[in-house]
Amino acid sequence: MRGAVLIGLAVVVGIVGLQILDDNNTGVSDVTGLTSVTGSTGSTGSTGSTGSTGITSPTRSTVPGSSATTTTLKIRPTSQVRVKVYNASGIQGNAQKITNMLKANGYATQAPANNSTTRTTSVVQCRAGFENDARLLALFQIAHGATVEAFPANPPAGSGDADCLVILGTNS
Repeated sequence: MRGAVLIGLAVVVGIVGLQILDDNNTGVSDVTGLTSVTGSTGSTGSTGSTGSTGITSPTRSTVPGSSATTTTLKIRPTSQVRVKVYNASGIQGNAQKITNMLKANGYATQAPANNSTTRTTSVVQCRAGFENDARLLALFQIAHGATVEAFPANPPAGSGDADCLVILGTNS
């Protein structure tokens, strides 16, 4: 557990360091790394940049004779993602704590709410077109084993304007 926390802390420190060094805040970031590089038969070189989301955006270049392919995912700036956090953990103040953290990271947060049922796991549910933002939220913001699910057909009350819902389970 401590090792995982140390690795997570190292990733966050690295991301923040790269964001400080980057003077190119252009809006939408290209993120490779949420998907894999496939079909590599030669060497590849890597360079990286950071967008306004603060997430490292590696760019892979292939060496002549290589057949490596990459998939680039578009991520919106955090200020363009409206997030509503629901507490399904039964732990008082949990949704407010995560809402405050997301707001500090630039997300357009809405007032947190309680979910009517308790969950064990945390999930991120985003509208169509926000799938990559959902992955980013689940991986770098919520963590603790958060998974990504489709936006519900019958979303909870008060979520009408949200692009993404974060439902916190007892593991958060």
